[in-house]
Amino acid sequence: MATESDGVTNHEALQRDLLRHTLTSWRFILLFSVPPMVWVIFVAQPGVFRAVIALLCASVWFGCWRLWLDVRYFSLLAEQNNTQAGEALYAIWRRDRLKTLTLTERQAGALTQFRRTLYWVAALWAAWLMMLV
Repeated sequence: MATESDGVTNHEALQRDLLRHTLTSWRFILLFSVPPMVWVIFVAQPGVFRAVIALLCASVWFGCWRLWLDVRYFSLLAEQNNTQAGEALYAIWRRDRLKTLTLTERQAGALTQFRRTLYWVAALWAAWLMMLV
């Protein structure tokens, strides 16, 4: 017979797995930066427009790197080792806030980064398409 704690454990595992699968889509997001960057490298004339698209591509790449890193972190993190992970992350990044975040706050931060990266992709494509016209 299932106990109430089984439902909590299954809910946490499901949430963790869904988050990891969502964040793993960084690979597809990264592909959206390829056409504008090919344009920058082979077609665009030197100038401000070329620099803007290149910087937007770099912003997308940075966001994808952060998502890749979060996927790796969440493969190791669980509620049981969150405090220990916070100490380790503090030792790496030297940000005091990392010591006190709950697992839920860490997950919310990763989803915020995911959305932010999608916004950068939208801005990249909007700027690139305007320059093509």
